[in-house]
Amino acid sequence: MAEEEKQENNDAESGKKKSGLIKIIIIAVSALLLVAISVGVTLYLTGFFDVKKEQDSTQVIEQLEETMYDADGKPITDKGPQKKPKETPEAQKFEQSYQDFKSKFTVNVPGTKKYVQFSLSVMTYYDERVLGNVDKHETALRSSVIGLVSLEPIESYQTAEGRASLLERIKQRLNGVLMKYEDFGGIEEVYFTEFVIQ
Repeated sequence: MAEEEKQENNDAESGKKKSGLIKIIIIAVSALLLVAISVGVTLYLTGFFDVKKEQDSTQVIEQLEETMYDADGKPITDKGPQKKPKETPEAQKFEQSYQDFKSKFTVNVPGTKKYVQFSLSVMTYYDERVLGNVDKHETALRSSVIGLVSLEPIESYQTAEGRASLLERIKQRLNGVLMKYEDFGGIEEVYFTEFVIQ
């Protein structure tokens, strides 16, 4: 009799285990089915299953090539930043934009115990891309100016003509650095905003 009871208990436990396992399988399959349905509905609502007209790659290339030529059939090229016109009734003038270098320059004067300290500002007629390039490459621009000024004799600083000549060379040097890194200079004038020899 005891064996029959044991057998019945084992059968009951095994039936409970099977029914628990079946419940877990049903819940897992239901969850996967729910995820699959929600993904399918989302794809449908976003237009994933819409039939799209495919273009031949040669047609796409031809359309792109058409946008690269002007009305005369000449290739269109990017000419870089454009000058900004200033609204005036009598003649077209261009608007100037100025920007200072963030810190002063300090350079030893060769052959003396003196040094020169100055601040620079640049002016452009072009759009803000030129001034953005000045900010972007300020380290290279500063290095170039210091390299140029550190070779100047003290006589260059003692006359207005000498300082004007130095400013012109600084402008050329700055435009050269911008041409190297951005393929466009755009600096029209360079100014000393402070200048001290000690």
